[in-house]
Amino acid sequence: MALGVLSAFRRLAVQSASTSGEAGSSLPLNSLIRNKLNAIFNRGSLSASQRPLATAAPPQTTATAAPTAAAVAAGQQPQYRRVPFVREDLSLVMQEVPDFKYYYIGNEAPSAYPYKDVPMDQPILNPDEFPEYVQPSGAVEYSKLDNGLRIASVDRGGLVSSLGLFVNTGSRWEDVSNSGVSHMLQLLAFHSTAHLSFLRTIKTIEVLGASAACVAGREQIVYSAECVREKMPLLLPLLTGNVLFPRLLPWEISANKNKLIQMKQKIESQPDQCVSEMLHQTAWHNNTLGLKLFATEKSLQHYDANTIRQFILDHFSPENMVCVGVNVNHEEFSRWVMRAFVDYNAVPNKPRKYIQPIYTGGDSRVEALAPHAHIAVAFETPGGWNGGDLVTYSVLQTLMGGGGAFSTGGPGKGMYTRLYLNVLNKYDWVESAMAFNTQYTDTGLFGLYMLANPNKASSAVKVMAEQFAGMTRVTAEELQRAKNSIKSSIYMNLENRGIVMEDIGRQLLMSGRVISPAEFCRAIDNVKEADIRRVAEKMFSKPPTVVAYGDICSVPHYEEIRAALRAAGVGK
Repeated sequence: MALGVLSAFRRLAVQSASTSGEAGSSLPLNSLIRNKLNAIFNRGSLSASQRPLATAAPPQTTATAAPTAAAVAAGQQPQYRRVPFVREDLSLVMQEVPDFKYYYIGNEAPSAYPYKDVPMDQPILNPDEFPEYVQPSGAVEYSKLDNGLRIASVDRGGLVSSLGLFVNTGSRWEDVSNSGVSHMLQLLAFHSTAHLSFLRTIKTIEVLGASAACVAGREQIVYSAECVREKMPLLLPLLTGNVLFPRLLPWEISANKNKLIQMKQKIESQPDQCVSEMLHQTAWHNNTLGLKLFATEKSLQHYDANTIRQFILDHFSPENMVCVGVNVNHEEFSRWVMRAFVDYNAVPNKPRKYIQPIYTGGDSRVEALAPHAHIAVAFETPGGWNGGDLVTYSVLQTLMGGGGAFSTGGPGKGMYTRLYLNVLNKYDWVESAMAFNTQYTDTGLFGLYMLANPNKASSAVKVMAEQFAGMTRVTAEELQRAKNSIKSSIYMNLENRGIVMEDIGRQLLMSGRVISPAEFCRAIDNVKEADIRRVAEKMFSKPPTVVAYGDICSVPHYEEIRAALRAAGVGK
């Protein structure tokens, strides 16, 4: 598996149970769990100390990358173990559901905490009560339900489980009739379902000490959650029920409309997010990956239950989903996934017409209240995730590196990368300079992003042109340094369970298999100086995409930028 590779490279129908009557059948399993929750929630409220600490949502993957050079891409597809649907005796199933440890607050009732009178210098756990520890293999295991849902998990022995349900859809599959619907689904995640109200959904997550999030991207929508591993049987039905049985209540939809304005203000306060969005909309103008990622005020006309439900019916079939667990027992995890889907009237899989992204390139500028000129110049990288040169592009990104003028931390930041040595260390008017490599299933972008003093915008463009031109000339020493850096990044990212979960799910959706770190590292070792030169020359054969944001009064015209690139030997 490329566990951590995404972050290493990035770094550098629902049959609704609403009142409309289109509901799929309710899950008896979830209903029984709901009854158990009812008894708990009627006892009292949570104290502040019992609420989970706030956790940030997983980083949005605007840039996803994994090397799939020809030798790697030709690897064997995973072998899935069939998990048949079985209708079980629910009374026996509920015996497997872990009990809630719910404690009273104040003087409402005697404390149910069994260890309240035990001094802190005395042990409260008897080692003899626990089975002997068996080291897990750490290998990815695969299963598949009869409805086509793929299940993958890896057990690394951790005490916290990371769960994810990945849906192979996003803003790429939207059109003018439902623009922004993926983002709306993100805002409505973990609201009322057929089995739990919005309040009880949130309270359940609090009682479990869990965290949950949803991130809608251009190619996938990811619903994720984390909890201590013994609570997985409780959190998994909540996670899947949120995707399979959302009620899409009118008042909850209306309440979330206000979030669009807040989201817009938040995005506008993050120039790098604005630049990323502008790059996509310019590179693939009005098609596929160039469609808006975020819902806008204009999208409010589509923001209703019928539009959202239709999008779910079109794209949320089990064949388009992958369920992933990290730090779970695969057999137990597969059994609980089966139970969550056994009574679900699955959305039929609709063949989707594949639309090839049409790269247009071009120029886009937005003047904003920012102290610097934000300039990004990018080129298309054909093939994307499933192309033969992604390993090479990723090595090139690491070789170029970059960062901020003020750098903190110890060794390993990339101080010997080209953008540090040739730009940040030489020009005091450059606030930051970095290379980015944004990859999707079938195409991507590679470019440079620079923050500079506004009156030095013309000089910044010339410096960027020089750095692009230098990509065709690579020494053996700096290439080896880049290889070592990217391999270490892969294995460091392997230590994060959330990244592991995200990596497995995205790889299965994008390529149908999970590539091991060792395979990636072998592909990285095979990159030669000639490969770097070849992909750079191929990349420069397309027109550039230029984006400027902030104080842009001195940023040269698009044709002037193209002329500067040609003068440096980049493009035609």
